[in-house]
Amino acid sequence: MATILIDDAFVRSLLRDVLEGRGHALFEAEDGREALELLGEREPQLVLLDLFMPRLSGMEALAVMRERWPSARVLVISSLDSERLVAQALEAGASGYITKPFHPVEITSAVDRALAN
Repeated sequence: MATILIDDAFVRSLLRDVLEGRGHALFEAEDGREALELLGEREPQLVLLDLFMPRLSGMEALAVMRERWPSARVLVISSLDSERLVAQALEAGASGYITKPFHPVEITSAVDRALAN
């Protein structure tokens, strides 16, 4: 199974239950800067990235990830479902975009798709 970095404080518990239950190893970041540090140290196969985080926004973190780790797979998770934001995240290199609230089946399907690509 995959190693996955999650940084979304509001859904960590749900993500942990769902993804660890499927055999994935998770580690968590408190904000965008810590996510970048952990990405460099642990090289996860997938990052679940919230757009709104303290110290460094998700879009800023995504830009750095694309620059430093162009092959990193990143799923953006956000409570905002605007076409503009989705397009912006995908153009910036996100592998997918998930809108909160989501059903556990949605997250597992999105994770499976991202890991398969």
